[in-house]
Amino acid sequence: KAASLLEFLIADLDKTGEVESLSYLNILLDLGGTYQKLSRFSEAEEKFKYISDKAVARYGDQHPTSIVAMNNLGNLYEQLGIYDDAEPLLRRALESSEASQGLAHPQSSRIRNNLALLFESQGNFEEAEPLYRNSYRYMASSLGEDHPDTIAVLNNLAFLYMLMQKYEEAASIFTDLIEKWRLSLGFDHQNVLKATNNLGRVYMLLGRHDEAVELIYQALILRQQKFGQMHIDTIRSHIDYGKLLIDMENFVPALEEILLAKKLAEELLGEKHPYTFEALNELARFYELRGDIAKAISYRELAMKRRTEFLDQMLWTVGENAREGYIRVHRPELFSYLRLLAIDGESTSGKKIIEASISRKGLLLRINSQIEQISRFARDPDLSELAAQLEKSRKDLAALTLSGPTLETRDGHPEALFELERKVNELEGKLGRSSLRYRSSTTDYRLGDLEPALRNSSALVDMLVYESEGDRSLVAGVLIKSAEGEVEYSTVNFGSLKKIESVIKEYREIIQDEFADEDEILEVGQLAYETLWEPVVNTIGDINYVYLVPDGLTNIFPFNALIDDDEDYLIEKVQLHFLTSSADLLSKKSERKGGDYIIFAGPDYDSANVLDDRELQEVKGKRALATNLGIRASGSGLRGLNFAPLPGAEEEGKVISDKVQSRIDPPRVYIGESAQERVLMDSVLKPDVLHIATHGFFLEADDSLRKRLLKMQRSLEVQVPPPGDNPLLRAGLAFAGINKNAAYLGEVDPANDGVLTAMEVLSLDLFGTKLVVLSACETGLGEIHEGEGVYGLRRSFQEAGVAEIVSSLWEVSDAGTQALMTSFYERLVGGQSAREALREAQLDLMKSPQWGYPYVWSAFTIFGKDAGEETSIN
Repeated sequence: KAASLLEFLIADLDKTGEVESLSYLNILLDLGGTYQKLSRFSEAEEKFKYISDKAVARYGDQHPTSIVAMNNLGNLYEQLGIYDDAEPLLRRALESSEASQGLAHPQSSRIRNNLALLFESQGNFEEAEPLYRNSYRYMASSLGEDHPDTIAVLNNLAFLYMLMQKYEEAASIFTDLIEKWRLSLGFDHQNVLKATNNLGRVYMLLGRHDEAVELIYQALILRQQKFGQMHIDTIRSHIDYGKLLIDMENFVPALEEILLAKKLAEELLGEKHPYTFEALNELARFYELRGDIAKAISYRELAMKRRTEFLDQMLWTVGENAREGYIRVHRPELFSYLRLLAIDGESTSGKKIIEASISRKGLLLRINSQIEQISRFARDPDLSELAAQLEKSRKDLAALTLSGPTLETRDGHPEALFELERKVNELEGKLGRSSLRYRSSTTDYRLGDLEPALRNSSALVDMLVYESEGDRSLVAGVLIKSAEGEVEYSTVNFGSLKKIESVIKEYREIIQDEFADEDEILEVGQLAYETLWEPVVNTIGDINYVYLVPDGLTNIFPFNALIDDDEDYLIEKVQLHFLTSSADLLSKKSERKGGDYIIFAGPDYDSANVLDDRELQEVKGKRALATNLGIRASGSGLRGLNFAPLPGAEEEGKVISDKVQSRIDPPRVYIGESAQERVLMDSVLKPDVLHIATHGFFLEADDSLRKRLLKMQRSLEVQVPPPGDNPLLRAGLAFAGINKNAAYLGEVDPANDGVLTAMEVLSLDLFGTKLVVLSACETGLGEIHEGEGVYGLRRSFQEAGVAEIVSSLWEVSDAGTQALMTSFYERLVGGQSAREALREAQLDLMKSPQWGYPYVWSAFTIFGKDAGEETSIN
């Protein structure tokens, strides 16, 4: 009825020629909103876009009509799952509303609520919850607690609680809402039915099926009667009713409901709408419960492929936090697919596992790297400006994290940190959206392209962790390529991850235990071989070149040091080629020609000449004032770091320099006081090969690493304070002056404070750098994100553009590292690739009476695309 009346009014105004008047635009707004409620989405979009363009052009973006039009269009896109278009519209509308009408204005609160809806859909619950709470607080104050808009925000908060598995809180709010809304709106109002259906969903999740079925069925019948089948709310009810019937094992009507929901969702909302995905996944669950694994896999595969296309579109348009949110929210969908493939275990499943890995593993890293590369090489001034703003904001965030409360933030330090994190995330999204026109789609990576990229007589073992009902397992897709180039696939199901992780931790500990005898290492090494490699050997046979893509804790496991039944180490029989993702073999990073060979070695950590005296005096003055005002300096983060000298590292740098003097371009060497962070951060340096011999560290998210780090042979006197929260601020390399500057981290120039964090590495231009050697302790460690690898130095250097990276799994003695690196560079200079040179150096060290322990030679690994002869420095 409303639509009919509004259409009549619009037609009447059309006749009088008032087609661009403010009244006309506002009536169109109402009509568009009514179309949206009727699920006539294309008509609603047409109206909102027209009004937004006209109102902004005529009245500016702070006029109420412009603000409402942008908000409505953004909300429509959120509802349709077009999140990349929704976010900039909602942000612009909120900024305009807050600037012109104030934070507490009901319209600002409505937009804030819609932005929270978007964050919720992205899986970014941490940002969604405070937005909902603020909107509710402002609306309750200005409109009253019983106003429909206030109650609507409370409904959304309850829905968020349901997603966050706070079921009792959600159920309590929904129950109150239904009672309030029925009194004011009637039993069959759209909002009442939303709350009724949502309460039913909560009861379903709590296993209270009898109560759930009554509520969900009631909502379904009333929605069908009021809106018909082709309405988004009706589709929601069909999905929920079908899910509930599956849970209750009432399979025949369940299948009818879910098939109908899928058909309606695809017709009304499209193939990549959240409701369509949900219907596909429920169909897969149905067939799995009925024992038809092949049919279940087919539906999971369809959902996975469509989701990959969806993610490839969405992940470019949001910041890092939202990207991780998307991946986290949709990870259970991938886990369910992998679990079915592991159960099936056929060769076709092995192929599908690798296909899934190509499209999903390391996806965030690939997209971030592409955006960074585009921003540097697109010659687009807008992109360059955004990249510069992002770099500055990241530096500001790092500084404030390290410094603790300052004079400026003493009354709101956590709020200041949150605001900076929000700004960084927003800039990352803007940079991604602006880079879209230059991108190459991540869905372009195909298994058919991977097969010819592998050498003959090799195998690819791609590991993936998945979770099922709280238990985590490890599975691998295996691609075997014969000497003739023929390809076959297999699946390796390693089983429960609990046992695997126990073996990994035990072997890592015993290798590093200076008091462990050879029999202990042999026993645990063979157990690890039996657990982690024997299942692979049973599949690949005597193939001796293996591309290995670890996942989870296997990222930090010394595979080369596994011991077989003949008491031989795996490195003696197999060449392992480590990758972050199988897609690494397909990536095309820009190549730089004629770059320098650069060495940083043995920095003077006690140098007092790194920082400008005037800058230091200013900081001390501020510190004294802060102390007088009672502001306590932060005792967390890196501000207590202190490093002992590394004479062996200095000697290592000199030896390497001597060995590469035969190059046309002589090496650039920075030792002692000259080994300053500023030199590396200088954009003038464009290395082909970068070697850094210094202290490295990764601090856990608590203080558990302190005792182990204190025992480091290479860093005997290091003292590690409780670290901060960001993993890219807890991993780093020490440069000249760090001991003098550590107490002032965050307050002095971060470009030369003596510590290069993994976050700072992101701002380096290393696209085209073929090799980085991090000859330092624990540079391969970081926070492990399943499906994404290790968040630490190695990841940051990859994201900065490096092709191959040598890093360490644990702390190694100064002299032992020097021995390995000397042997490594002898071979590199001789023309071997970096991968071959490192393996030969490790095999050579095994023969040494002094360095023949796996503690020394197996500590270093090399990750990345094989650059072959190009990486040699001859």
